Amino acid sequence: MTEVTLQGLNKIFQGRDTVHAVQDLDLTITSGQITALLGPSGCGKTTTLKMIAGLLHPTSGDIRFDERSVMRIPPEKRGAAMVFQNYLLFPYMSVGENVGFGLRMRHVDKLITDKKVADILELVKLPGMQDRRPKQLSGGQQQRVALARALVIEPEVLLLDEPLSNLDAHLRDEMRELILSIQRQLAITTVFVTHDQEEAVVLADTIALMFEGKLTQFDQPNAFYERPVNVRTARFFGGVNFVAGEKRGAVVETALGLFDVNPDHFADGPAVITIRPENLRLGESGKNSIQARIRGHVYVGTHARFKVEAGDQLLEVVTDAASVQQFHDGETVQLGFPRHHIWLVEPEEA
Repeated sequence: MTEVTLQGLNKIFQGRDTVHAVQDLDLTITSGQITALLGPSGCGKTTTLKMIAGLLHPTSGDIRFDERSVMRIPPEKRGAAMVFQNYLLFPYMSVGENVGFGLRMRHVDKLITDKKVADILELVKLPGMQDRRPKQLSGGQQQRVALARALVIEPEVLLLDEPLSNLDAHLRDEMRELILSIQRQLAITTVFVTHDQEEAVVLADTIALMFEGKLTQFDQPNAFYERPVNVRTARFFGGVNFVAGEKRGAVVETALGLFDVNPDHFADGPAVITIRPENLRLGESGKNSIQARIRGHVYVGTHARFKVEAGDQLLEVVTDAASVQQFHDGETVQLGFPRHHIWLVEPEEA
């Protein structure tokens, strides 16, 4: 198992317009875990992955596998294997030849290569498909072949570029389970790129969220929902409820009223309350409750989404499906903000 450390990593593309694609990136990817590089298009996540792989050279900074800098080591000797978004299988080669390509380039004996290819195809649930051509395979099967080709050389680090983006919903679920199963079985340090927060949460042990080339938050998946570092992060993970105010001790004064909060993690002064839609409580009175009017709802089967108006703000509440029988459009209700679910972020990020 290998720990990957990025130290002061920068990548600048020179041209008609200079683009600082990755800026001062410091990141430690724990050995044997799955880390997601997450963010919108153009945030620098794929550039970072390619620098780890050795396909792009950083403008400055260092990349270390354990304590060893790999900056001067070419991609084929670095100990990292990359699975590309478009698979990049050789169409004129069979599945077996595609999977065994890396071993042949390393001059591994043919009998050993054939055995390793058969074993890895079994692992990715494509047993006996050595003689098929890529064009005879489905998209999900091609993705598995690309994964097998990367794994067969027994890399120290596995790199996946948008591994599920070309698959339909059913195949995405299958591939998620397969990637997780293989990664846990092999305990290989894995880094993958995605723009899909759900995919990152399901697959990753840790998530590195990037915006405009900068690392915004590096944490376990639940922290992005419960403890986002700013409004932009909260919005990226589906946060829609923000109430501006002034924090004084354990209280935040807002236009909607006073809210008791945890005073420890945030200094006194301007603050924005954020709370997940599923954590607001329709019909809950008492401390940290305000009066609101229901403006509409959508029944989604397993749950319901309510739009409520409080003062001049619209807030979103997610409740169990039975709530549509209890609460009605146009009704005035109490809306509870549970203290332990309130999180504070900087107002200038709003």
